Amino acid sequence: MTIGDEILQRLSTQYRIQAEEYVSLYTHLQSRDPFQVLVATILSQNTTDKAALNALKTLERDVGLTPRAILEAGRRRVEKAIRMAGMYRSKARFILEVSRIVVEKYGGDIWNMLRGDVEDVRMRLMALPGVGGKTADVLLATLGIAHTVPVDTHVRRVSTRLGLVEEGASYEAIRKRLEEVFRADSRHLAHLLLIAHGRRVCRARRPLCGNCVINSLCKYYQKSKKRLPA
Repeated sequence: MTIGDEILQRLSTQYRIQAEEYVSLYTHLQSRDPFQVLVATILSQNTTDKAALNALKTLERDVGLTPRAILEAGRRRVEKAIRMAGMYRSKARFILEVSRIVVEKYGGDIWNMLRGDVEDVRMRLMALPGVGGKTADVLLATLGIAHTVPVDTHVRRVSTRLGLVEEGASYEAIRKRLEEVFRADSRHLAHLLLIAHGRRVCRARRPLCGNCVINSLCKYYQKSKKRLPA
């Protein structure tokens, strides 16, 4: 069994994936609309998934979740709808600019942007306002277009503490390393489980190492035990 298989097997016994806790996954399962998933992922930047989901539902109710509806509504209505997600002015600007590009360049259908070579699609997404590597990867992984491990703050922390990646490694270095660790068909699950573990046990402050199902695989835990008095 590989280290990746071992990690996933243990984490799978600890956590049950609840779609509502992951705004991008929940939106995909509810709508099967990649534009809605992209908007949800932009809303989730630098906030909680709960806040992002509430903002998305308000945006859907008050404005609509199509590129044309968002453009017709304008900046103020979009800002008002998504205020609870934080950084609402910049997020509204990104969502409006993305909507305009989808309408003007892709005929209002984001699927026209998502067809073709995966790396080309990823670069097209990353060229959109407000869309970086993580946002693009979350969309592609959630839709099943790319088998990758999007790296958020929890994924970075857990993988670093495990010793899978070096402290301070770049986003791309971590993503590529985790693609080596986890099999292609399990990478999206790895992303979700690592987030769950980072939220509940492998916390930034005062991690619950004694309750961790993967502590025997963890370099951070092994070092911590050595520092404890005998």
